[in-house]
Amino acid sequence: MIYTGFNTRPYLRSAFIISGMFAGLAGALMAVTDPLAGAERMQWTASGEVVLMTILGGVGTLLGPVIGAVVIKYFENIFSSFNDQALHSALSFLPDFIETPLVGLLSLFVGDGWHLTLGLIFMAIVIFLPGGIMEGVKRLRARFGGGGGGRKAQSAAKIQPAE
Repeated sequence: MIYTGFNTRPYLRSAFIISGMFAGLAGALMAVTDPLAGAERMQWTASGEVVLMTILGGVGTLLGPVIGAVVIKYFENIFSSFNDQALHSALSFLPDFIETPLVGLLSLFVGDGWHLTLGLIFMAIVIFLPGGIMEGVKRLRARFGGGGGGRKAQSAAKIQPAE
């Protein structure tokens, strides 16, 4: 926009002020809900988790990072709550010679090792849906008929550009 002669400085300043306002509001709300600011809030993993949520949900959309945050926090709560006793009770129908090694293997992926499961889920989504979960939603919508503009969109897609 600068090359077209448009002055972008007021818009950059406004965006900076608005983002600072929302960051201050978020900090104030955090102080109200959690008055003890621990050192874990200053680790790089906190900002890395936000990037992971954005990539997982879908970059370039407003709903994608929200979906990514819901997925990550949901799986964190589910997989971190399992322990060896929960696995033993869930797999109690198996014979002991199968149950014990299977619990040993699965305990690597749940409880304290839930990050490994999250990493595998993240890898699967990045490999099969490079645009995140929102790309999967768009693919499903296109496949099952909710994909958009009907005949006009289909005929416009068939028109080749002039050379």
